[in-house]
Amino acid sequence: MKKRTIIPVIIFIISITVIWGVFEKLQSYAEPQEAILAIENDLVLIPGYKLNDKALFFFIKDGNSIGSTYVYEGLFGWKADVLTWGSMDQERNYERLNGYKGHGENLVYGLIRHGHERKILIGDNEARILDLAMLPSNEVEKYNLEGLFIWYFESETPLSGEEIKLVDKYTGEEIDSERFR
Repeated sequence: MKKRTIIPVIIFIISITVIWGVFEKLQSYAEPQEAILAIENDLVLIPGYKLNDKALFFFIKDGNSIGSTYVYEGLFGWKADVLTWGSMDQERNYERLNGYKGHGENLVYGLIRHGHERKILIGDNEARILDLAMLPSNEVEKYNLEGLFIWYFESETPLSGEEIKLVDKYTGEEIDSERFR
């Protein structure tokens, strides 16, 4: 009697595993960019980093929104996490910290001008800065991104209440500061 109940249970488990595997394979991609573009295909992708099985991407959506997402490599390939985005300043006036965004509680990012001359401090830590001139020149011009840089900072712990400072890299002068909300 036990053999009669064990065989259907084993068949059920194998069936569920095969269905799950096929479903996962259909939603996984060879490259992280493919996983993002499968969700939203009209994005201008800006790579942050790709380390082992995790990648961070920023993106421009509809020409007037900036966003971010993580992509993770699993058993069958790369899968994108949630895409988050917010509005960009229409005038692209990023002389100060205005308009920074958060992705969850552990990532903060924004746009600034003069990225070679500025640094962003979150507490005692320095944010990374990416030059948008790395994008194809036609996209930089099309989306009015000339002279703009993305800054970002990731933390293992939630960033709530951390002070963000925009500082002149050469003089050490504080240009602007805000608390992360």
